[in-house]
Amino acid sequence: MTPPEYVRPTTIPEALAALKGGTALAGGTTVARRARGLARLVDLQALGIDRLQVEGDHVRMGAMLRLQQMVEAELPEALREACRREAGLNLRTMASLGGTLLTCLGRSPLATALLGLHTQIRMEPGPQQWSLDDLLARRSSLPVGLLLTSVAFQVPLAIAQSAVARSPADRPIVCAVVARLAGRVPSFGVALGGFGPRPILLPEAELALAVGDVHSAAESARAACAGSQDEWASAEYRAEVAATFIHRLAGEVGV
Repeated sequence: MTPPEYVRPTTIPEALAALKGGTALAGGTTVARRARGLARLVDLQALGIDRLQVEGDHVRMGAMLRLQQMVEAELPEALREACRREAGLNLRTMASLGGTLLTCLGRSPLATALLGLHTQIRMEPGPQQWSLDDLLARRSSLPVGLLLTSVAFQVPLAIAQSAVARSPADRPIVCAVVARLAGRVPSFGVALGGFGPRPILLPEAELALAVGDVHSAAESARAACAGSQDEWASAEYRAEVAATFIHRLAGEVGV
């Protein structure tokens, strides 16, 4: 089998041109397994999109930022913990933020946490700004040649996360995030993960927390688990845990 062509662009325009007939290579943790079946690998390491910038209460993280760099950065502890839960140390030193979001399933604690922060995504060409929710919904039908360059969010007034798994080394079978946010209506972000193809936002729970109705927020989480049964847990178990988490996390962020 012919090995793939390897290119290492140094500018965004070069990368976009190469990606029209190629596959992005970020940390390599997922692409490496299928690299020999690809025509061209486009190495993104020389693009300079691996920086973390904090300006006031706004954080922008380059798509090539490694997960371990996030663990070591001055980020909200709930987000750092989500990174630790995402993968072991060896994988965190390799895996990129952008690659993780583009390939994650519903059991991703990091995607769940960033979703709860109502994170925004910058895509090229453009630049185009999408919500992370939009990106997760559209991943399977993204046009050829798009490049995720950065991820941005506003530092929350408070954020709390919780997760349960079969063992400390496992991905969660239920994880939830509640964030109290400034500058948006409603002033809460609520996300649930642990099952399905992607984590989900709970807009009804966000509206309920905005008026102090923790019970209704928890019931929204319970309802979101309908049909979530898989080989890891029953839907009934997930529903009970999710409702309990939202009750607890709402208290932790001051509802």
